[in-house]
Amino acid sequence: MNTYPQLKRNFLFLVIQEYYRNYENNNRILSEYINNRTLKSVKTLLRICITLLKFTNKPHYAIVNDAVEISKKFKKEKLINAVLRNILRSKNEIKYEKNIYPNFKKTIDKIFSSKSIRNYTYGTLFEKPKNYQISLLDNNSAIYNKRVFILEKKIMKSCFVQDIGNFEVINAIHKIYNDKNIIDLCAAPGGKTILLKSLGFNVLAIDKSQNQINKFKENLNRLNIKINIHKVDFLKKKFADKFNSILLDAPCSALGTFRRNPDVTIKVAEPEMKKYQKVQIEMLNKSLKILNNKGFLIYVVCSFHPFETIDVIDKIMQIHKNIKLHNIKSDKMIKRKNGYFINPYSFKELGGSDIFFVSVLEKIV
Repeated sequence: MNTYPQLKRNFLFLVIQEYYRNYENNNRILSEYINNRTLKSVKTLLRICITLLKFTNKPHYAIVNDAVEISKKFKKEKLINAVLRNILRSKNEIKYEKNIYPNFKKTIDKIFSSKSIRNYTYGTLFEKPKNYQISLLDNNSAIYNKRVFILEKKIMKSCFVQDIGNFEVINAIHKIYNDKNIIDLCAAPGGKTILLKSLGFNVLAIDKSQNQINKFKENLNRLNIKINIHKVDFLKKKFADKFNSILLDAPCSALGTFRRNPDVTIKVAEPEMKKYQKVQIEMLNKSLKILNNKGFLIYVVCSFHPFETIDVIDKIMQIHKNIKLHNIKSDKMIKRKNGYFINPYSFKELGGSDIFFVSVLEKIV
């Protein structure tokens, strides 16, 4: 997509966003015209066309003509033409409702028992999310906790982009650490690391992605901050030292960022989640090996799927008997078994938030 001019990239980005936000809506509309035996490629093309018909100003005849031309490659042009023309004939009767992909909805329901939180969370899929920026210094004009501002058009001086839920993770847990010398194991692109630095921590930051490290360094240069960031594959690295304070913001499905990345809502599949879980457990096991007794390891993922959150900590507690769980004090989080989830409903009046899971582990003697 980066090869297209900026204007076209913006258009394609918006179409892709609406395609995934309305994936289940489009499935239900199409169920009136096609059946389960219809080719996957045909279904995808029709969903794209419905998205274009609903959310763009492109002439309807042009959308149909383009789709017919494309469908000639798999010899389904008659079907595509017939379905789209039938949809256009009945377009005034078609209802666009807030239907959610079933597996995604089930995952929300497993975590949030409150009907008001569930309904609010369902609805945020169909709304453009607020963007936030975080100040390095306390500022009384901020909308939350003297640090958080709405990002309108331009990032303010001494601010960096971060979701308010992401901010709350560090805001809620940073006082738990007894030692402000900390290692951040998956640090790039650096939002949590920079926030920790602004709160007085001396951070050793590592990450294995050069692309993400480059973004991190761009932020550091713009903010005129010095943080040691090293390109390291944590699972392969041998550590001579141990640490009292560790932050593990582990690789995950990013399910909690569904408002910005609606494509994740249709990828809630068990095999994929188990791949992430395997890596998460490996990283936690190694983190605990380099954690000193009485030290704190804080595990974070931007997901609310049980496989990446509650289940991961359950498995770790079964393996390591010298681990103690700690409570987190935050009225923006909901406790579930062995960890805490950011409650997006608690940020409703400010514009909502992404959903993160946090668990605080202390290594005891």
